[in-house]
Amino acid sequence: MKNIILFLIPLLSLSLYSQNLTEINYDLNLTDSLTYETEVRIYQGGGITNYSSLFRMFKNKSKKWSAEFYEHYAKVDGQAKLRTEKKTLKSKSDLEFVFQNFVRSHILDLPDMRKIQWKMVKRGNVEKVIDTIRGKIFEEYLSSERRIMITDGTGFIVKVKQQEETNHFEYSNPKSYLKHYPEIDELIYMSEILNIIQNEFGIWKK
Repeated sequence: MKNIILFLIPLLSLSLYSQNLTEINYDLNLTDSLTYETEVRIYQGGGITNYSSLFRMFKNKSKKWSAEFYEHYAKVDGQAKLRTEKKTLKSKSDLEFVFQNFVRSHILDLPDMRKIQWKMVKRGNVEKVIDTIRGKIFEEYLSSERRIMITDGTGFIVKVKQQEETNHFEYSNPKSYLKHYPEIDELIYMSEILNIIQNEFGIWKK
């Protein structure tokens, strides 16, 4: 049996990924590695603009939680100067409670989106195909697959640390893909993480 792809386009590469995270961190006065034993960073970007943002939440050595939101407007030669903004966030709930909800949504376990592409497919039926080539009749069984490509929207780079546990993964348009693949756990959990941030801190609501 062979597989034939009826509609196959790779997942969109985020424009955020084409930027250098090291440069973004430098502009925001942050290190590339996570600074605290318990820390979450979620970088948001995408589209064709020079804008990206960062949600950061951490617990310092005194066990005090903080949450921050950074906005980054990259330099565009001849058009725009570098501009960054930083503000302290307040959550509706206790920040320890917020973090434990991230853990509940498997922020320490989620794989990169590229590793679940095999799940993101609409399977067709296996069908017998009969063809004639040079007077000879050939029969074979073929199956079809259909994949969805979302060409606009937003992507996220997640970095998290809890003592010795760390994780780093990337997702493109998770909520949009979830509408097409509502049964995929990884898209469900990534969307939950974003919902927590939106509901608790009032950012990324668009």
